[in-house]
Amino acid sequence: MDNNKNIYVTDGQDLAEKVEELVESGVTDVTVNVNTLNYTRYQKSHDGLELHPVIDGINKAVGKKLHIRLAVGLQEGFSDDEILDFLQLTFQHKYDIVFMPTMPYEKIKAKMPALRETEQEFEDVEMYKYPGSVGRIGFLK
Repeated sequence: MDNNKNIYVTDGQDLAEKVEELVESGVTDVTVNVNTLNYTRYQKSHDGLELHPVIDGINKAVGKKLHIRLAVGLQEGFSDDEILDFLQLTFQHKYDIVFMPTMPYEKIKAKMPALRETEQEFEDVEMYKYPGSVGRIGFLK
């Protein structure tokens, strides 16, 4: 659990089992740390763990009206080709996709030229929105 009692930070592996408990305890936001949404890559980078429990947990959390923030640690040469996949999620879901400083932000932003800065809700994150999206893109400062 994060220092703020309303935010739960996880790798997502056990999120589905904890969603009810989180809602009952007053959690409103869930941050899931991910570096890829590719099943094979996820297994390789997580000692054989499966991605599907993470996806199931996110879906269950959304079903319980919890706000989702994906903290994304892209890696050059490993998952940097997924930038637009994460952007696409903001058109389908009201997620905040926040990129971690694991690769130069200029390279990420170059793939999303229509990003428009939004009002800052977080001191530690620059938030942007793509025209027509329901979710947002962020960059950890």
